[in-house]
Amino acid sequence: MQRYKVGGVGEIEGLIQKLSRPPTPAKWVFTKDRGWVAVERPGYAFGPQNAKNAYLKALQEGKKEFRLPVAYQRSSRGVVYWHTLGVRELISEATTTFYGSIPSRIYNIAHASAKLDGVLIPPDTTFSYLQTVGEISARTGFREAYVIVGDKTETGVGGGVCQTSTTLFRAAYFAGLPILERRPHSYQVGYYSPTGLDAAVYYPTQDLKFKNDTPGYILIQTQVRGYRTTYRFFGTKDRDTTWTKPLVRNVIPAPPTRFIVDASLRYGQRKQIDFSAPGAQVTVYRTVTFDDGRVVKDSLFSQYRPWAAVYLVGPTPPPPPKPEPKPEEKPAEPVPADPLPTPAPVPPSDPLGPDDPATSP
Repeated sequence: MQRYKVGGVGEIEGLIQKLSRPPTPAKWVFTKDRGWVAVERPGYAFGPQNAKNAYLKALQEGKKEFRLPVAYQRSSRGVVYWHTLGVRELISEATTTFYGSIPSRIYNIAHASAKLDGVLIPPDTTFSYLQTVGEISARTGFREAYVIVGDKTETGVGGGVCQTSTTLFRAAYFAGLPILERRPHSYQVGYYSPTGLDAAVYYPTQDLKFKNDTPGYILIQTQVRGYRTTYRFFGTKDRDTTWTKPLVRNVIPAPPTRFIVDASLRYGQRKQIDFSAPGAQVTVYRTVTFDDGRVVKDSLFSQYRPWAAVYLVGPTPPPPPKPEPKPEEKPAEPVPADPLPTPAPVPPSDPLGPDDPATSP
């Protein structure tokens, strides 16, 4: 019981506006002692005149406290509602991780998961991923992230929705539901370990479909926390499901690593978005044992091609600017050497000397 101070009858309406609340639909929560249970929160409604009358009566009787009249309201989708539909217990759950995803991919995972949260699948009906999630485009709130296109990893609207289709597929597979349409990815995606249990979707042509053949409705409840997404199916459990470790055959080595330039990264920074994966043929075997004694066995086959690791890398920085050329220096003018001194004139000598033989007689 909570107590509130009231300074006069004029404060009653403000108090009941503060305390009023609508009922909330029942939601499945995990408790330590009871496991998964449906919990609802009732709503509180107050009649203003009844509240004022209770206050005035307590005031006349000299009381310091009075009990505020309240009417409890229940949600139309409370515990009784779910029980009537056959949504009575957890029948399966699946978790996948997406550590290393870029922000836009994480956003798309949360956006698609929100569209799946709270979906009800009536008994004896087929669930379609594309019909439920709807158009996957920028117009419907999806962002660009890296997607597989042929043999390349490119940016495309809705990158990451396959994380949600794979998680949903596993929840349906582990629940023992008939899988009507499912296609594996082109290669063994690192996010989807163990291999052989993935489901690729592509709007509007590639879908994931399964059938609810249980006695009641199935409620899908999704959760995205950190780098993990978990999908849970609640309904009426009428079977147990086991599946084998993936059987891998005809392994082909992965090709060399590929690098994609991403302008959002710094020079020298790199981020791995795809992981090296060998090609292989993978088979998973499932056994579904019903409460009435029926046993159904099936197999899930996946063909994967070899795939290279892919890294986003920061762009190469532009080369440093070349220094501007300095103005050319003109060669210095040659400095003339000092003139040589002019030699003094030499007087001519006699052409015939006194001893010249020509002068002899």
